[in-house]
Amino acid sequence: MFIDKKIILMLHKFVSKKKRLKKALDLINLVSVIIFITLYSLCALMLLISLDRRLIKFLLIPALVLLVVTILRKAINRKRPFEALEIEPAMEHDAGCSFPSRHASSAMIIALSVYWNNPIAGGVLIFFALLTAVTRVLAGVHYPIDVLAGIIISILFSILFYI
Repeated sequence: MFIDKKIILMLHKFVSKKKRLKKALDLINLVSVIIFITLYSLCALMLLISLDRRLIKFLLIPALVLLVVTILRKAINRKRPFEALEIEPAMEHDAGCSFPSRHASSAMIIALSVYWNNPIAGGVLIFFALLTAVTRVLAGVHYPIDVLAGIIISILFSILFYI
């Protein structure tokens, strides 16, 4: 059995016994989405108001990562942990297309896009991007390699287009 499957089974054994942790994962997921939408929108608005040419890149790079990851997911169509290992996930999710994690990649590329324009807000979002990745694994909807691949894709796009 691959190491990522062993990790999922170990985490599931722990998480499935903790009802408060399951609720916390849902709350973290909700709060993270709100924080991402708010900070990304504010940064975009600041770039728009100042007529900053970086706005185009700021909007297009996350969209490009989303497109690439979506195509990869459809092509690979890896079963999610709760499907392959017959475990109950800590949050509801559709089946299929586990690799790479779209949540992890989107969160990280948004965080990095904000970072290159506002390092403080970007730093906050990088923390929440990593937290998002961890919650996806703890919830049993992604393997560790899924979120790691999503993060790596975003870092590579960030290096390619921002540095």
